[in-house]
Amino acid sequence: MNQIELAKQRLLGTDGLPGLLAAAWDSFEVVMAVAAAAADQSADMYPALTLARGSAVSGRNAIAFAPSMPDGHAALTDRPPPDMSDVYEVAEAMVELASALSGSLRDAAGLAVDARDRAACQDAALHAEQIGRLLAGSE
Repeated sequence: MNQIELAKQRLLGTDGLPGLLAAAWDSFEVVMAVAAAAADQSADMYPALTLARGSAVSGRNAIAFAPSMPDGHAALTDRPPPDMSDVYEVAEAMVELASALSGSLRDAAGLAVDARDRAACQDAALHAEQIGRLLAGSE
């Protein structure tokens, strides 16, 4: 199983806002790393992957200061690398992760008690949706 699928499973398996925010942080980090690596593999997808990476940075930053974000959270470092033999399949997997990320963040925003958590989740969800839009056109 690759890091995109692991991030998606972790995201969908979280319970509570702090866990979701930590899993969302990790998911954005995965998109950042994979998009950067995949961009070098395909000249025609370079613009979409580069912009998706930027959206992942913005999404991660949106949740960085959410009050419910766990203190001292660091991204997971032991991840199996994605199979880069087909960049289009990698992009498709990132679209699925972005969709799950957006949906989870929207759901969390609807349940968040603190307005700053709500705003962070809504903002990050918009960035996740942007990742999906950018990469969906590349499939």
